[in-house]
Amino acid sequence: MEKKKFTLKKALSIFLGLLFVAAIVGGIGYLIKSNSAENEVFLTRKPSIKNLDDKVMATGKIEPREEIEIKPNISGIIQSINVDEGDKVTAGQLIATIRIVPNVTDVNNATMQINNSQIQLTNAKINVENQRKQFEMQAKLYKQGVISKQEYITAQQQLETNIQQQKLAVQQLNAAQKQLQIVRTGATPELQSMATTQIRAKAAGVVLEIPVKVGSQVIEANAFNPGTTICSIADLNALIFKGDIDEAQAGKLQQGMEMKVVIGALQNKSFPGKLTLIAPKGKEESGTIKFAVEGDVYNKTGDYIRAGFSANGEILLSSKKNALLLDESLIQYEKANNKSFVEVKQPNGSFKKVYVKLGSSDGINVQILSGIDKNAEVKVWNPSDKDKEELKEQKK
Repeated sequence: MEKKKFTLKKALSIFLGLLFVAAIVGGIGYLIKSNSAENEVFLTRKPSIKNLDDKVMATGKIEPREEIEIKPNISGIIQSINVDEGDKVTAGQLIATIRIVPNVTDVNNATMQINNSQIQLTNAKINVENQRKQFEMQAKLYKQGVISKQEYITAQQQLETNIQQQKLAVQQLNAAQKQLQIVRTGATPELQSMATTQIRAKAAGVVLEIPVKVGSQVIEANAFNPGTTICSIADLNALIFKGDIDEAQAGKLQQGMEMKVVIGALQNKSFPGKLTLIAPKGKEESGTIKFAVEGDVYNKTGDYIRAGFSANGEILLSSKKNALLLDESLIQYEKANNKSFVEVKQPNGSFKKVYVKLGSSDGINVQILSGIDKNAEVKVWNPSDKDKEELKEQKK
């Protein structure tokens, strides 16, 4: 019995000893972990004092104010093209020439019309000659008193009718001959100024595009067909910006506001401009409503700006001078009340939560109205890969 009590007492002592050792080990681990956390280094950022611009950004492209499409007024085949894309042309300069390819069916129809007209003219001449003889005989009989005056007048009227029919037959023959000439050559001599195989520039400018090639078939512009575009010409000294903005920004804009047009293809060079149009109706794109805007672009430096360049239109609404700005990604928000705060580094190396009052934002930086000053070191709580590399360099 005594031996059994001794064994239980010994086991209890061993258990308590192990529990004590585990507690000591856990405490030491906690202290090590706490010390490691305290010694962990975080990247920080300081606020900066800069000007904060409240602006609206429109994305779009550069287009000519007026673009002229040169179209033929006769159909045919492109025989030659006398300009290249990018060439500067003057009004009246020869752009291309067209070769007329007669349609066999049209030629046959026009030829048949001429033959019919010649037959009608021949018959009309015969009728006139017969009627003239008839009238001369009626005139003699009238002078002799054989027939009445009414019969004389009727014969005279019939002669005049036949003469008019002969004139009409002559006109029909001429029209048929001209139609045959039009089918074969494209125009009659009287219509050369209206329909020509020589295509010339309607205005001075730069050739933007030539969508046809030598040998291409072109169709004349008429009431039923817009016609084939031979080339497009525009004055690149008169350019406009066309872009889109979100509906939330449309209400902030007014026509006549100054804008800055930034062209990425020219190393982000900016050009002054002025807002000239805000579309009265929006259009839906990918679930959002967009409004079209237009603005004049002033190329005072004479840079060569190509039509179609992508560009951004920046419209300044207001500007705050010497504002205290902080990277907006450093701002945190409490879930309960959505209050904004940052974690500021203390002299002992720890971080303290500090509530801040925010002002305007440009999407990257936000204005700090109160809570911290320019000397505060704000914790970068969600560092990017670039921030992590910077932190490694600091540790070295």
